[in-house]
Amino acid sequence: MGLTVAGSSTVATVRLSGGALRDVVLAGAPDAALARRLSAGFRRVVWVRIDTGGDDVHCELFGLTRRPRRTRLPLSAALALADAGAPTVVRVPAAAAGEA
Repeated sequence: MGLTVAGSSTVATVRLSGGALRDVVLAGAPDAALARRLSAGFRRVVWVRIDTGGDDVHCELFGLTRRPRRTRLPLSAALALADAGAPTVVRVPAAAAGEA
C-alpha cells in the first residue's frame, strides 16, 4: 500500500482482491507521535485494519503485548502505522471499488 499526503487528506493506493489498484481518499493525515503513543505497549504490531465501509472510517490495531490484543485507534494513527510499514488491510465496499 502506498500513501500520499495532500494537505489534510491522504490518498492510499490499495490492491483490490481482483489484483487491480485503486486510490482511496481518506480524510486525515498520518500522525506518527500519536501512533507511537498508542502502540507503545505492544511488543509487535501484527496488522492494522482501515474499514472505509459505512458512514465513518473505523480503524483497529492487532498486536502482541503479553497477550494478543486488539484495539481501536484513530485514522491518523492507523495511517502513520501503515506508513511505517505495518501490514495493513484497507476494506473498501464493493460499490466504492467499482466491483459487482
